Amino acid sequence: MAVPPGSAKVTAPYAQAAAVVNANGSVNRSKGIEAVTKPAAGHYCVELEDKDLDIRKLVPTATLQYISFEYDVRISMWPHPSCGTRTDAFLVITGKPGVYEDASFSIVVP
Repeated sequence: MAVPPGSAKVTAPYAQAAAVVNANGSVNRSKGIEAVTKPAAGHYCVELEDKDLDIRKLVPTATLQYISFEYDVRISMWPHPSCGTRTDAFLVITGKPGVYEDASFSIVVP
C-alpha cells in the first residue's frame, strides 16, 4: 500500500525514515517511507523512499503501539523473500510467540 497523499508527514530531523503503521498496513504518518505492503498476517514490508539506503547497513527500531505485553515485533535486517529480497525494504513481523498477528507499530531508521 503506497503512502497516501493525505497522510501526515513526520518532522524528524535526525531520522532517515520513520512511520506509524496501522494494523491493516495503512500508514498513519511517515517520513522517508515509500510504501507499506502486507503479504501475510503479521507481516509488513516497509519500503524506503531513498533507494540508496541499504537495509543491511541500517539499524532500525520498531515499537508496538497500544497492545498487550505478550506481543512482540521483529525486524528482518537482511533482504527477505516476503518483500521481494529487496535491499530497500524491511520485513516487520508482529504477533505472539509462534503466532503471527496484525498489530500497529512505529519504525524509525536513524
